[in-house]
Amino acid sequence: MDNSLLLCIYLFCLLLLVNAKEFGAELDECKETRCKHHGPTIRFPFWLKDHHPEHCRYPGFELSCTEDKDTMLELPRSVKLFVEHINYTAQQIYVYDPVGCLPRQIENLTLTASPFQFADLYGLYKYTFFNCSSDEWVYENGFIPCLSNHGYKIVALNKDGPAYYAPLSCPKMYDSISVPYRSLSGYVNDFPLNWFKPICGKCEAEGKKCGMKGKYVRNSMFTH
Repeated sequence: MDNSLLLCIYLFCLLLLVNAKEFGAELDECKETRCKHHGPTIRFPFWLKDHHPEHCRYPGFELSCTEDKDTMLELPRSVKLFVEHINYTAQQIYVYDPVGCLPRQIENLTLTASPFQFADLYGLYKYTFFNCSSDEWVYENGFIPCLSNHGYKIVALNKDGPAYYAPLSCPKMYDSISVPYRSLSGYVNDFPLNWFKPICGKCEAEGKKCGMKGKYVRNSMFTH
């Protein structure tokens, strides 16, 4: 066989070997992790602050670990929510308020500058918050116990609801953006958020993984 052909084959094989090593190193650096043993798995497109290198980071999907090793998602305007579960196939993340009072986050909650959207089967509604004295508001409707005290009641009324009326004796506090009904129902402390980019749900369903390749998302043929 011609020596020049042998040299070309050798260089080609060497190039493949180098690329394979680099690819394996990238996968190792970007491998999944957790804040604690039973915490949600953190992998692409999510990445862990102070853990995953730059080439693993997809914008807007940063998570961090608290001192108690809870997994935390910080949304715009300093809204900090804990992560209960991440469904990578459905592209859905379940978040909750760390002190068990989700309505306290509503005033500053916005998703405009984040990659997430509300996912709620019960609909999205705008609410107006009022501050009423204890004896002025005698109804159960709209009462937010975790924001209230023995001297006053915080009330949130659906602005689009058929029974909406502004209590004249209760000062208005603020209007909310459109939020899931369950976030103010008082019965739950969590709600799901969806993300639509990057699209990795199908890849996950097939037992594969997504990752970054330069500025682009790649679907890896490596299975779980």
